[in-house]
Amino acid sequence: MRMKGLPLILALLGTLGLVGCGQVAIFHGTTVIGNGWVIVNSASDSGSITNLTIPPTGRGNLIAVALMFNGATSVTSVSDDAGNSYVSAGARSVSGSASTEIWYAANSNSGATLITPTFADATTHVEITSWEVNGISTSPLDVANTSTGTMTSDNVPGPAVTTTHSGDFVVSIMFAIDTGLKGISSGNEFTDDFTTDGNGWAHITSDKAPAGSHQASWYTATPQGPYCASTAAFLAATH
Repeated sequence: MRMKGLPLILALLGTLGLVGCGQVAIFHGTTVIGNGWVIVNSASDSGSITNLTIPPTGRGNLIAVALMFNGATSVTSVSDDAGNSYVSAGARSVSGSASTEIWYAANSNSGATLITPTFADATTHVEITSWEVNGISTSPLDVANTSTGTMTSDNVPGPAVTTTHSGDFVVSIMFAIDTGLKGISSGNEFTDDFTTDGNGWAHITSDKAPAGSHQASWYTATPQGPYCASTAAFLAATH
């Protein structure tokens, strides 16, 4: 008996062991796409701090760490109490004495509860946010970008990144130096995680966003003064 269309395709996939009862196989090139990434935990703090307390980490996850700080300095390293190895995403933005940076650790060890940055010189104020994300590649960095400018409108865009694969996990941060950000602009594709000290910390909302340009934007009722901002995109584990 001759089978046509979808029944024939399903029969062939079943023969190859790619489709079972209640399962669907979706392909991107030669890679089977799973359910995407999931944020396990996030945390944020600011002030005269030297570290950030986080919920205990799991194994095999991405830990993304975003920093804002005052002083003519830079981050020289980031560490935690579980021995994870952190590297810079290459997204350092500077406006006057204000800076933003993003660092990350891939394939995390479990049990980290304290993240500690080290600076080249003393700082007067530090803000730290972290995201622990499951479902990210062990070679995670896709692209990063930075921007600086002066706020001239209610909605202030951060640096855009052009991702090379669908499903990237993207974080974006903005240091609003002379005003306070209220949250993500209406209709923007990013989720507002924190507005610690009136600054912006956000991640892309969808775990299936297509490859291409992605840009966070924040709203402020009193646009004034300069800003600096950083964005980094991380590859899903399926790429």
